[in-house]
Amino acid sequence: MVNLYLDDIRDCPEGFILASNFEEAIQAFQNHEIDLLSLDHDLGEDKHGNELRNGYDFVKYFVRMV
Repeated sequence: MVNLYLDDIRDCPEGFILASNFEEAIQAFQNHEIDLLSLDHDLGEDKHGNELRNGYDFVKYFVRMV
């Protein structure tokens, strides 16, 4: 089991694996059993100013898959 830390700015705390964006969080979920989640609510914007999928979007994905 791993602890997943989803954040695009802050450093990853000890004991967690880092996902810098929604897609990396999905990959971690698909490749590991997750124990603890730490999810950022704001993962920035794309080059057009659109909000990127965030920690809340990951929770919705996670709930559908479990």
